[in-house]
Amino acid sequence: MADIIFISGPCGVGKSTLADAYAKHLANTRARKQVYVIHGDDFHEGFVETDYKDSFWKDGQPSDQIGWAEILRFNWDCIIDTAARVLARDLDVVIDYVVEDELPLLEKLAAEHGAGLYYVVLTASEETLKERITARGDAEMIERSLFLKNKLENLSENQGHVYDVTGKSISQEIADIQNNLENYRCCLKENPCGGTAETGADSCNNLSDQRPTVYYRDDKLTIRSMVPEDAKVYYDTYLSYDWHPQIETYENYYKEQQNGERLVFVPVYEGNVVGICTLVLKPSEGPWGGQGIPEIVDLCVFFHIHKAGIGSKLLDVAEAEAAKISDTVFLAVGCHSGYGAAQRIYVKRGYVPDGSGVWYQNKQLDQYAPCVNDDDLLLFMSKKLR
Repeated sequence: MADIIFISGPCGVGKSTLADAYAKHLANTRARKQVYVIHGDDFHEGFVETDYKDSFWKDGQPSDQIGWAEILRFNWDCIIDTAARVLARDLDVVIDYVVEDELPLLEKLAAEHGAGLYYVVLTASEETLKERITARGDAEMIERSLFLKNKLENLSENQGHVYDVTGKSISQEIADIQNNLENYRCCLKENPCGGTAETGADSCNNLSDQRPTVYYRDDKLTIRSMVPEDAKVYYDTYLSYDWHPQIETYENYYKEQQNGERLVFVPVYEGNVVGICTLVLKPSEGPWGGQGIPEIVDLCVFFHIHKAGIGSKLLDVAEAEAAKISDTVFLAVGCHSGYGAAQRIYVKRGYVPDGSGVWYQNKQLDQYAPCVNDDDLLLFMSKKLR
C-alpha cells in the first residue's frame, strides 16, 4: 500500500526542504525504488508575475490578476491529480503545501486509492520565521507567514499534528517525525488509524466525520460549521460587550447541529471567529412554526469587524442551505432602534413582514396589549427563495 506524507505549515518554515529530505529518507529505507515529491508552490510559479511585488500584496494576501481564490483552486486540482497518478503506480508521494481547509480533499484521495495518509503541520517561533523569510529575500511574506502560523496552530483538525522545528536540523526533524510517524496518521473511514494512547489516535472514531463542513471560502473569509471550542469564543466575546450570555446556549447550538436540528454557520476571518448565524431546520415557534419552513436565527457579526460584508455573506450561505429544503425562509428582527441596520438589510434582501403583527415573548401580540420595546419584541419576515 502506498502512503501520502503531507507537510503543511506557514511560509518560510521549511516545508519544501523537509519534503525533499524526507523523500530521500523514504527512498533509502523503504523497499521501494522511487518516491515522488510534489511541491505545491511549483504550480503557482507557473503564473508569471511582475518583478514589482509590492503592488501585488495587500494585508498579507496576494492580489494576483486572475484572483488568489482561482489560483488556489488550480493549485489544489494539480496537486490532487498528480498525486492520484503517483498512487495509481503504487508509489509513495511526499507533498508540501499550506493546508487551510483542504484536508478532506486529501482524505478522499487516500481513501480512493487505499493509501495511508500522514499529515504533519510544521511551525516555528516568530523570530525563526522572520529570519528565514528575510534571508531568502521575501520580506513581504512575513505578515502572511505569521498569520498562517497562528491559524494553523489553532485549527481543531491540526491538533496532534503540529511539529515545532525551531532550532532543529533537518536530520533531527526527519528522525523525530519517523519515530512518531503513527501519531501523524489521519483517520479514514476505509482505513482506521493506529497511533498511541498518548495522542488518542488509537480511538479514531472516524475523526474525518467530525471535521467542520466548509460552506464558503475565499482568501480571507471561511464560513464553516461549528466546533465545540466556538462556544467559549461566543461567551467571552459577548461578555466583553457587557451582555449576559449563557454558554449553554452555544453548547446547545453545537448539540443541535450534531443532531441535524440546526445548521450553525461560523465566519472565520483571517483565522479568527468573528460572528455566528444559525438555521433552524424545523422550527416549532413563530408564525411558520410546525410547517417545515426553516428559520434564520441569531445572526451576529462581532463589533470590530462590521462593514466587511460578513453579515451579507452569512445570509447568502444560510439562504442557500434553506433553499435545499424549502422555497421559503423566515426570520425575526427586533423592533427597537438597535435593530435598525438589520431591518434595512432584510428589506433590501427581499424580506417582507408576514402580516401577523409583532410578537412578544414568543407570542403573537394582541391589539392594545401591553409590551416592552426590548429584545423580545419581534417582527417576523419571510423571503421566497425560488
